Amino acid sequence: MVLLHTQQTIKYIRVAPAAVWALDYCLTLEHEVHLFSNMGRWSIATALFIVARYAPVAWIIIEIYVTCGPQSMETVLLFLNHIHNTLNLGNSV
Repeated sequence: MVLLHTQQTIKYIRVAPAAVWALDYCLTLEHEVHLFSNMGRWSIATALFIVARYAPVAWIIIEIYVTCGPQSMETVLLFLNHIHNTLNLGNSV
């Protein structure tokens, strides 16, 4: 019984930071939209902020799919290929 209680506590400890992180996104989204809509020119710092802010979202979505979805590597590769094609990251002319 103690082992099950410990496993549940570990699950809560793993989920709590994700909940705080999601709350932060929700609370600051309006400020980000206002800031970027009033900004004239983008700089390197702005681009780095966007990448640092939103790359974890893509990473988490992929991790959730890999963890909860089918476990075959072929399916994961097909999913990543679909994302690649959707974002049109391939040969752009």
